[in-house]
Formats: sequence, C-alpha cells, structure tokens
Amino acid sequence: MLTLKKLRVVIADDHPLILMGIRELLSRDINIAVDAVAATPSELVQQLETSPPDVVITDYSMPGDEQYGDGIRFISYLQRRFENVQLIVLTMVSNPMIISSLYDAGVQGVVLKQDELSEVLVALHLLRQGVKYYPATFKQYASRTTLHSSVQERLNTLSPREFEVLRLFVQGNSISNIAEQLNRSIKTVSSQKVTAMRKLNVDNNQDLITFCSQHNLFT
Repeated sequence: MLTLKKLRVVIADDHPLILMGIRELLSRDINIAVDAVAATPSELVQQLETSPPDVVITDYSMPGDEQYGDGIRFISYLQRRFENVQLIVLTMVSNPMIISSLYDAGVQGVVLKQDELSEVLVALHLLRQGVKYYPATFKQYASRTTLHSSVQERLNTLSPREFEVLRLFVQGNSISNIAEQLNRSIKTVSSQKVTAMRKLNVDNNQDLITFCSQHNLFT
C-alpha cells in the first residue's frame, strides 16, 4: 500500500475558534500534519522563517499588524518571500474580482468561510494533485444568469484597489495611513474611497461603517 508523504501545514487566523476548528479537522487526516498555528501576520512570518511548511492556510483579513499588514498586500508578500510555500486563503469576501486578484497573486485556493469547513480538506487534496481549488460560487460566476442580491451586486462592482481601501478604512485606518500602507498618494486613496462609497450607495463614513457591519464585511 502506497503511503503518502505527510503534507506539513501552518494555519493563521485571528479567530481562535476558527484556528481550533481547522486544526481539529486536519488532525483527522493521516496524510496531513499541522506544524503550527498563528494569530497574526507577524507570528506567521516568524514561523515560516523558522520552519517553512508545505502549505499555509491563512485568513485574508487579520487587522492590526503594523509590520506586515494583511489582505492582498500580505498575501503578495508571502508569495514573494516564501515562494516554495503554497497558499490557501480563507475569507468572508465573495467578490469575484477580489478572489481573482488572489489567484493572480499566485494562491493555490480560496476557501470561503461561509462554506462548509470541510472545503479546506478538499482544497488540500486538490493541492496535492497539483490542481487549484475554486469556490463553487466563483466557478459559477461567469455563467450565472440569476440575479444577485442588491448588496452582493454592489460589492461585486468594487475593484480590488477600492476594496482594499475600504477594508483598511473600516478597520480604523486614516486616509494618510492607508496611503502609506498601500504605497499610493493620499489623493488617489481618497478618490478610490469616494468612488467605492458611491458604488455601495452610502453617503458618509458612518453609513459606510454601518453598511459593512450589517453585512459582516471585512471580518
């Protein structure tokens, strides 16, 4: 009987229950070994520098890390810095443009947190076969003819750059701070925020924060 080499995995998420759930799920598979878990981007990078695994499963949104940030900026950094480590990204975001930008950055799969937790195992099994994992909603997007909810339609109009600006703003960053993090001018960031708010049909910062909170965005 052929025995597979164990897939060494590190999990990163700032929600303890999600970390525990994924770790418990993966521990049931004899072909997977969870080397470590991390709660922040800095903890993850430190672990990777100490002992790089085969795969990193990381949350897309882990705010509060001033050194590495999170989102597409952090994912792109991991791809450049640890090019031999494959990435699977966990996210609540279902915007096809954002998901596309993650695949463009080189990730092996994007698992939506609103899907079954077992999809993480599916993604890992496909990864072992050299096949990328795509969420079902993303695969259906190009040919879907049914109507999306009004909220989802508005979210899907955001560009990846606009999305990142809004995400960082809702997390409490100032426009100047966002500009510094994303290496853009303050004028550009301000313009992208205004355009994004117009697409979401919100008129002011309070409405924006309320909208994102009501629809569990950027969590």
